[in-house]
Amino acid sequence: MTSVEVGDFLENIAFQKLKRLLHERVGLNCSCYRDDYLKRRLAVRLRATGTNTYSRYVRYLKKNAVEYNLVLNDLTINYTAFFRDRDVYLYLEKNVLPTLFKSTEVRMWSAGCATGEEPYSLAILVHKLLGEKLPTHKVTIFASDLDEDALAKAVKGEYDRKQLRDLEDPLIDKYFSNNGASYRVKDFVRHIVRFEKRDLMKPSLHKSLDLILCRNVMIFFSRESQQHIYMRFYNALREGGYLVTGKSEVLSGEPSKRFLCADVNCRVYQKPPADVNRRVLSGLGVEKADELNLNNPRWRTMDSCTILK
Repeated sequence: MTSVEVGDFLENIAFQKLKRLLHERVGLNCSCYRDDYLKRRLAVRLRATGTNTYSRYVRYLKKNAVEYNLVLNDLTINYTAFFRDRDVYLYLEKNVLPTLFKSTEVRMWSAGCATGEEPYSLAILVHKLLGEKLPTHKVTIFASDLDEDALAKAVKGEYDRKQLRDLEDPLIDKYFSNNGASYRVKDFVRHIVRFEKRDLMKPSLHKSLDLILCRNVMIFFSRESQQHIYMRFYNALREGGYLVTGKSEVLSGEPSKRFLCADVNCRVYQKPPADVNRRVLSGLGVEKADELNLNNPRWRTMDSCTILK
């Protein structure tokens, strides 16, 4: 074995040790993430600390406890925006939320909410649709993330003007309070959002949910972990409940067999109601739910596959 091969072997051992250390100290189950993703994100901290190798970085971590929070922040990317992908929110506004609001109690979850733009966007839609009828409904939006710093910003609900650049002025005036250089989400919007720290690989605290948004999060997880989390979502949803994923994310394996596709372009899926599942599939001329996934060429050529409303 050459010196280069020995070096690579030792670095791989150190990399595995680093993953175990992160799991033990901050509860981050690195086995759920793709190794190539972990290595790209860890490279940022190796450069920042001047350690340059995994073995040196492990030693650095043991001497500098504050580094655990810094590496956790770099591993959990928190890019988001208000009303990101307008067509998705338009679909929710026109097709999903009006259906949900036929019930007076609605429970939603923004999983991987980062700094809060997604759950607050959803809360604004709720107020826009229900208006004065909101007091007659019990609406709760759970919003979770693993990053404590991101959650702290979300709870505060303050954003600069650049972060609101995609919002029209009347919308900003109605739902935000201006305080110099910052804009704060108004209390009547905030009061229906409940923030919490939550690892997606652990069982959901909430059941019988009507809607789950988990967008642009799964791309960092391994295929096996993705399927595991999607099945947790499936079990957390009530029958007829909806799941919205990111536009670059596709269901596969068991989740693709369980969920019905409500809209291909917006990546909206539905947990089929037991009493209509067979009727819907029969009407579509298919035999099994596993034919209703985005890997099926039938769906790639369709602009929309609205199935249930």
